[in-house]
Amino acid sequence: MSTFLTRAELAELVGCEPRSLACMRRWLDRNNWPYVTNLAGVPQVVRQYFTDRMTGRAAPSASADEFEPDFSALDK
Repeated sequence: MSTFLTRAELAELVGCEPRSLACMRRWLDRNNWPYVTNLAGVPQVVRQYFTDRMTGRAAPSASADEFEPDFSALDK
């Protein structure tokens, strides 16, 4: 079994065609799924993260928009 989800598995998760890479990346970004893109432009999702996320062992990762630095140290 591969370290990463196949294109077909990722397409099934996202609900798009296996050749629709932009759709996959948009869905992954919108749902805060970490991924890397290979040289062919295919998003690569780690199979273990998929398993953990789908079984509830991994919480959704925070998006960059949800993170705010703690500026309380600057008030002193």
